[in-house]
Amino acid sequence: MLPVRRAVSSMIYCRERRWYRLLLFALGLVCLLGKAPASASDDLTLYMYYLPHRLTEDSGRQYDRFLEVLFERTGLMTERKSAPLLRASNLFRQDKLSCIFPSNIRALKLGAAASKFGTSDTVDVVSLRLYTAKRQEAGAALTDFRPERVGYIRGSGAVHFLGENADQYVPIASEEQLIRMLELDRIDAFLGHHPDTALALEDLDRPDALHVSPVAPDTLRFPITFVCHDSAASRTFLKTVNSEIARMHASGVTRDIFGKHAEFEQPDEHTEDVPLTE
Repeated sequence: MLPVRRAVSSMIYCRERRWYRLLLFALGLVCLLGKAPASASDDLTLYMYYLPHRLTEDSGRQYDRFLEVLFERTGLMTERKSAPLLRASNLFRQDKLSCIFPSNIRALKLGAAASKFGTSDTVDVVSLRLYTAKRQEAGAALTDFRPERVGYIRGSGAVHFLGENADQYVPIASEEQLIRMLELDRIDAFLGHHPDTALALEDLDRPDALHVSPVAPDTLRFPITFVCHDSAASRTFLKTVNSEIARMHASGVTRDIFGKHAEFEQPDEHTEDVPLTE
């Protein structure tokens, strides 16, 4: 009887092992089928300019909200990292498998190497404007002020095309500080980006505190895009992004996100030759 019992036990044990293996195989198959295939664009890193009133990674508005909607709708899993203007640009330059946003390809001063980069369709448009005290009723021009009395955002490349006195303009860390210095008469004017400055004034609950003028000869306007090192992954990323940007524009989602200060009309060709950030 003992040999028979052993044989029966062995048969049961073998059968249980077969069922266990089949169960593991079935579970593995379910996990494999249920897992979304990895996209080549997921290997990219998206560097982002930290902008206090538009992109902080947790504000839930402006570019932060735009990216939330874009990534949710497309299912993109691209890693995102924000940094101040100059640091973000340097990180992007060093990382060949990366993109940067919100940017303009002219802003990066790529020169002949620009052909090695790709850009998305335009998300919105940023313009350069001259801000002065409200008491100034007429339109202002840079030539109205001594250069050492004109401020600008540190890290902005706006000053590079503004003549031989541009290196005398005063770099300041934030829009709030520029506004405060203007009100304290420590500067006479500053070069600011719109809508960033308008948003800063609203956050200070002083939307009409300053007078704004276009920078002569015309308001300088820059299309804002994703800029990527050219690669198979970045081409896939940009194709996906462009399809969703088009849908968001057509449905009015981008206008709802960016609000009343938003600009979307493409600038004149000559204005694109001017860098926005360095």
